[in-house]
Amino acid sequence: MKYTTTSILVLLIALTHAAPAPVPVPQAPACNPNAHGRSCSATLYGAAGVQQTISLEINLEVDSINVPFSVSNIQNLDALSTGNYEYWTFYGIDGSVTNVAPGQTVDVGPPQVQTQAFCNIQCPGE
Repeated sequence: MKYTTTSILVLLIALTHAAPAPVPVPQAPACNPNAHGRSCSATLYGAAGVQQTISLEINLEVDSINVPFSVSNIQNLDALSTGNYEYWTFYGIDGSVTNVAPGQTVDVGPPQVQTQAFCNIQCPGE
């Protein structure tokens, strides 16, 4: 009986001190701030379900866009989980400036036609 009790006690102590196996944490691919030639995409939403998806080349310039309706929401289709770090800035006809981070949907206030857009890469820590 003494041998069994001691064995069980030693086993319990060993189990409570065993380190759990480390769980690998998925890492997003490295950010490349000089990824010229890549493009980024966003969907602009208006009233009555109208929408338009646009893509722009990342060229560090503000580009004119042709969106013929009043925009109320903008969704950045690039997600950080895929290693993309594309940030959008949209400029409205009445002076609005709307910034949209990766994976986010942002309200445009007040809703208005968007005339220009800029997409750039911003790496974490910048």
